[in-house]
Amino acid sequence: MNNNWLRHTIRSFEPYHVPEIREHTVINANESPYNIFDFPAVKAEFLKQLDQTPSYHYPDPFAEQLRAALADYVSCRPEEVLVGSGGDEIISLIVNTFVNPGDTVLIHTPTFDIYGIDAEIAGAKVVAVPDLPGYVRNQEAFLKQEKKLQPKLTFLCNPNNPTGELLPLSYVEAVLQASPNPVVIDEAYLEFAQQDSIISKLGQYDNLIVVRTLSKAFGLAGLRIGYAVAQKDVIEALSLPKLVYNLNVLSQLVGRIAMAHRDDILAHNVPPTIATREYLRNQLNALPGVTAYRSAANFVLVHVPDGPAMVQALSRADICVRFYKAADLQNCLRITATTMDVAERVAAVFQQEVSHA
Repeated sequence: MNNNWLRHTIRSFEPYHVPEIREHTVINANESPYNIFDFPAVKAEFLKQLDQTPSYHYPDPFAEQLRAALADYVSCRPEEVLVGSGGDEIISLIVNTFVNPGDTVLIHTPTFDIYGIDAEIAGAKVVAVPDLPGYVRNQEAFLKQEKKLQPKLTFLCNPNNPTGELLPLSYVEAVLQASPNPVVIDEAYLEFAQQDSIISKLGQYDNLIVVRTLSKAFGLAGLRIGYAVAQKDVIEALSLPKLVYNLNVLSQLVGRIAMAHRDDILAHNVPPTIATREYLRNQLNALPGVTAYRSAANFVLVHVPDGPAMVQALSRADICVRFYKAADLQNCLRITATTMDVAERVAAVFQQEVSHA
């Protein structure tokens, strides 16, 4: 193919490559270990409603019933919610709604890659503020850049992926107050953080956009249900570049059922995940040369003396984790907190590898 056919902002991009996974214990993508259809009431309701769901009709373009259920969950109005195919689509919609070529997008690093990728595709200039040692965000430097650059878009992941760090709401508000433009707060992992959502401040900030998902705490990564929460006129703007039928009927159905049973699902899924996360962090921090950073998400970022060797040791034990090649994450592994038996296996591999080092 003639490379000149490509949009110039993606000519140097490498195709997204998902490495082949041979291991059977896969804890590299922050997926939940819990299947929503293992809840008898959920499964029964799904099968009942599935019989009444025709495949030949297009889905509701704005998923109105799911939109209302999600609004009830996060305590806002339905018109302040936009549903999409995962948080990734919501982030793409935000960038495509607001960013012109040459605009500045402010992030910190390390954080979720998609913010910078989508911004670069749109032709934006991405400014990244490095974290402090220990993967703590440099709040002072970030706020200084916010005030100086007045970026067209600002992204903050809270809790942050891949570090797990949680920012206080007071700081998030300080960033909102410093910017005249949209500030995106990605709360994909908030259910594990035991902190209130910035959505509670929605009425005070017309530049606030919150990204949420049902992929993590609700275990619906395969259904691809994400949503944005913002003031009504912002939601209407985000709807402009949206594909007409962006969320299929089955995802809308399961999302509604998940919201109807949300208390039971969260009570079942979240506490053991947090307990496993803390067990994993404490066990790994007890090992010499290993640092497992504090996390408010469903994963732990771990620094080891020899990352590739640890990844290979885990692979030999039939365990797949996320390993990073980026300079600011050198020798770091991100390990999803799933079940306690998996965490015990991971800790045993670390113990054995460290003892042989």
